[in-house]
Amino acid sequence: MKVLFKPNRLSILQSHLWWMTVLLVILILLLPGVWVGVPIAVLIALTFALRYATTETADARPLSTDSSEVLRQVFNDLPNRVYWRDTDLQLVGANRAFIDDFAGHDRTASDIDMSHETAAGLAANPQLLERDRATLNGQRACTSIELELCLGDDSSQQRWVEHASAPLYNDANELIGVLGSYYDISSIKAATADMAAAKEAAEQANQSKSDFLANMSHEIRTPINAIVGMANLALKTELSPKQQRYLKVINSSSNALLGVINDILDFSKIEANKLTIESIPFDLSEVLSTLADMFAYKAYDKDLEFIINLPSNIPTMLLGDPMRLNQVLVNLVSNAIKFTDEGEINVSCTLLEQSEEKVWLRISVTDTGIGMDEEQRANLFQAFTQADTSTTRKFGGTGLGLTISQRLIKLMQGDLGVISAAGQGSTFYVEIALPLQPHQDASHHQVLLERLKGVRILAVDDNLSTREMLYELLRSYDMQAKVARSGEQALDIMQQAERDGQPYQIALIDWRLPGMDGLQLVQAMNQHLDATKRPKAILATGYYAEELAEKAKTVGACDFITKPYTTATLARVLHTAAYGANATDTPAASSSDAVDSPAKSASADKVPLALKNAPLLVVEDNEINQQVALELLRGFGFDVDIAENGQIAVQKVQEKAYALVLMDIQMPVMDGYRAAEAIRQTFSYQRLPIVAMTANAMSGDAERSLAAGMQGHIPKPIDEDLLLSQIAKWAVPGPYHAKPPVAEEPKPQSISTHKYPQIKGIDFAQALARLNHNVPLYLKLLGKLVESYQHSALKVSDFITKGKHDEARRYFHSLKGASANLGLITLEKKASALEEAMKSGDIATVADLISGLDKLLRQVEQAADDFAAMQKANAQKEDA
Repeated sequence: MKVLFKPNRLSILQSHLWWMTVLLVILILLLPGVWVGVPIAVLIALTFALRYATTETADARPLSTDSSEVLRQVFNDLPNRVYWRDTDLQLVGANRAFIDDFAGHDRTASDIDMSHETAAGLAANPQLLERDRATLNGQRACTSIELELCLGDDSSQQRWVEHASAPLYNDANELIGVLGSYYDISSIKAATADMAAAKEAAEQANQSKSDFLANMSHEIRTPINAIVGMANLALKTELSPKQQRYLKVINSSSNALLGVINDILDFSKIEANKLTIESIPFDLSEVLSTLADMFAYKAYDKDLEFIINLPSNIPTMLLGDPMRLNQVLVNLVSNAIKFTDEGEINVSCTLLEQSEEKVWLRISVTDTGIGMDEEQRANLFQAFTQADTSTTRKFGGTGLGLTISQRLIKLMQGDLGVISAAGQGSTFYVEIALPLQPHQDASHHQVLLERLKGVRILAVDDNLSTREMLYELLRSYDMQAKVARSGEQALDIMQQAERDGQPYQIALIDWRLPGMDGLQLVQAMNQHLDATKRPKAILATGYYAEELAEKAKTVGACDFITKPYTTATLARVLHTAAYGANATDTPAASSSDAVDSPAKSASADKVPLALKNAPLLVVEDNEINQQVALELLRGFGFDVDIAENGQIAVQKVQEKAYALVLMDIQMPVMDGYRAAEAIRQTFSYQRLPIVAMTANAMSGDAERSLAAGMQGHIPKPIDEDLLLSQIAKWAVPGPYHAKPPVAEEPKPQSISTHKYPQIKGIDFAQALARLNHNVPLYLKLLGKLVESYQHSALKVSDFITKGKHDEARRYFHSLKGASANLGLITLEKKASALEEAMKSGDIATVADLISGLDKLLRQVEQAADDFAAMQKANAQKEDA
């Protein structure tokens, strides 16, 4: 017999094979899937090579018996099932684990080829043969996949395995068979299924919890709103001091409870994934102005300096969700005031980056309050966790505000963070990217800044942060600015400037200064400065006070402004001081004028001269909405016609040339979409623009309006600025001939300041602003709404009984729009919920919700009566 290996070389080979075998076994145990076939193939090849070598060397020293036994034992003890087939796909070898799966535990590796049980077991699992055939035909390894096999002694046990196979080659690189392997993953599959089931159950439980919280929070808010509303009404009546004290406690406690409920409602909405973020046009400066209005008095009440810094280089016309952004900032500023007893609150905007499409902003709220240590910061954004965890609880709240704020910012693809140290205050910052509005119309503001360029101004304030902010802001206006920290220093500076022949034109003076206050400084200016060179004095105060307006005029100040300063208000007031209220191409009101003058005067310049007396067609079926639109648009000098439905609108545009059509969507006879499509068959976009004006402000409505041939989309309730901007953008310019004056509704008696009752669920101020503060007309419209929609359950029931579901839905839609325009917030929400339920055909929900509609209408009627009584009392007081 031919000797292939000499004894000493064979011994060395056997020794190396032992270690290689051990290494390959380890790899087989560790490698998953298809890769396990590689070491198995190498192991089998080495085994064959060793057997062939020892057979061919009869006179050589044979392989150690111990080594062969170990190798066979290792191979049979592998947990992976390994087998190999020849080119005819006949099974020719396998390890013990494979034999146990298919032939039971009474077989050995030597009789595998004679086992009928094995053949029967393999026949019950044809997928193994098919995969091995594919491997043999393709001469490439099959990808590891999961298979379900019938295994066990009776070949009936269902098991999941992960199988792989690879072709086998000899030394001449000839294909000699297929090597297959698999391992049992049934327990892994079962564990994965159990985990998935447990996860699904947990998610369902969490969803149920969130839904329950959302529903319960809503149910609890309804009676609390009633408590707050009735307490507010009661506080406006004649009460004894004890009754007033009790009602104030009820009112404050109810508001606190309502705040808790609102936090829980928002939190549950986020948890239930029911809170969505809008992307609508908004003005960042308006958001910050709202913030200033909300917290100016609270900051003043705690003697805190409240600063808002919006640099002029930051674009403010953005796209996003202003309501949610405002909610976050309100929470941060509220917390800052709550945890600060002295010092300042500074809201500052920083431009991080800007591209053609968007801006990256950081909005920070910095306070000089108690600050937080590391442990408090770590737990700060966890739900129901507060920095104040003491049993005495000095500071109230739910511990949800910051959690909600962080999640809202994350929904806006931003980040909310904090920098703080115990006793050194805190800085909360929001970093967010917001798209720019396509058309940044800042021309009006730019006109103001252009005219302020070079104006000499002295700003007097004792707060360092405010002085720094004012200096940078005024310098950004290209004004020649200087700051002073006291009245005495300011007077010296003004006298020196007068001697140098460069007197200041404007002095912006804080009312509350140490030593000589703002009023005394103005008086000193009158005494010590030449009248022809004396700067125009503007007094600033931390809250709105009527007595300051009177005192400012008494001492000779030309105007006053409330703090915190906002860029738009400050520029307007400075321009008014420098050039007068009636300067060409300027707004007609300063901050005080905006309060004292009618809304019409304050906004008269919002209409371009080219659109003066422009004829507009308002297509609206609801009489109340017609009146609101008429009053608002005629107040700006437009020539307004009304069409009750789309069909009438199509006829009217054929009879008269209009500069713009304002089109409601849901109307009887012909809706707004069909009307727009009909008009577009005759008139082009340039010849007759159409703007949708509807209570439907949901996503997709604007796109549908555009598809129907409209150019813009205005949601109800009507926002004056948005309406005028859309008219200015789309209306066909004139000149137009003035129309003879029409008989108007009686105007209200002149009221120096527009003050209206504060009733939960009703926004009198916003609604009356749309009507140019025409109180008699407003009360008339309220009465008409109550009259039109009382006994609504019977009307809707009749619609549903007759199968007129669209009319029932339109009934609620009309109520929603009218309520929104009249500032009836709670009623609008109820009507909106009814409309949605009717739209989805949920008659049971309609029946549940409509029962409370008459009650809300009675509350509106009562509020109107109280409002009328208050107006009558005020008129009598003024007459006296």
